[in-house]
Amino acid sequence: MIKRGFTLIELLVVIAIIGVLTALLMPAVQQAREAARRIQCINNLKQIGLASHNYIDTTRVLPFGQGQEPAKTWFGWSAHSMLLPYLDQAPIFNCINFEIPDGSAPGVAENSTGQRVHISVFLCPSDTDRLTAVEGHNNYVGCTGSDPKMNDGITSGLFGGMDGTGNGPYPSVTIGLQFVTDGLSQTVAYSERVKGIGLFNNDQGPDWMTPPGSVVRIDNLPGNAEGVYLRCIASDPHSATVTLSGWYSPGSFWHIGTPYGGRYNHVMPPNTWSCAGEHTDWAGAHTASSRHPGGVNVLFADGSVKSIKDAINRAVWRALGTKASGEIISSSDY
Repeated sequence: MIKRGFTLIELLVVIAIIGVLTALLMPAVQQAREAARRIQCINNLKQIGLASHNYIDTTRVLPFGQGQEPAKTWFGWSAHSMLLPYLDQAPIFNCINFEIPDGSAPGVAENSTGQRVHISVFLCPSDTDRLTAVEGHNNYVGCTGSDPKMNDGITSGLFGGMDGTGNGPYPSVTIGLQFVTDGLSQTVAYSERVKGIGLFNNDQGPDWMTPPGSVVRIDNLPGNAEGVYLRCIASDPHSATVTLSGWYSPGSFWHIGTPYGGRYNHVMPPNTWSCAGEHTDWAGAHTASSRHPGGVNVLFADGSVKSIKDAINRAVWRALGTKASGEIISSSDY
């Protein structure tokens, strides 16, 4: 009687073939997963855009970028917190007391329940969450414009900051769509930004991921966008000796309107890196970034979502960040 079976050589050949097929299939599987994550990210931005227009229908203005706080505070509620009722998050909105002095500061007992909710529409599924803040994190940030200064009240973008002089009381700056003279389809409202590491930006080591989630410190920060760009692009965010700017890691809070919470600018091109002075919520380049290959998803003021390539001309990128600078750009430019 002849016994039939595989020889060792045949078994090894079969294993090798399976290994080759797996190696060929894995990139396709990863691409399919990333495509699904990108779709979810786009949907998140569309939900934020729809909520923003519903907010405008009610109030006639966009929510402030950072505001509704008393004098001598460094925090301030975000646009995200104002949009909660329009994102099916009314219970969270209702449990927050916006009238408490410094009520947006992390860990305020009266508001900790609302602050610590992690809201899925504010989180991009492609990003890696390495933060340690117990508060809800954030990947989607409102555009302040294309200037380094972000806390001077009205900015060139849609979401201004509070008076950065420390004198207060801080105004809550809001913008009506009638002031977006560049056109809603040519003005960016929100973009993605990858989250940082840990709790405080300057407590972490260099971020080896690309793009990095850390913010490099630049002493004697220039006052114009091109000056900041030249100083920032010459820095090495992956260097083990790089000096990082202070304050919290980017993305730590959805409820705070500072640059480490809910705002960014168009000083640096997408997916480069961020640079700032001593305080990350004062001035610098707080840059749009994502884990999607080749670009970032952005929400325009008209509610449309588009993917912007990393290679976009920075003059065009800065033009998209302003609401009333009179630039003439074509969709073919980005």
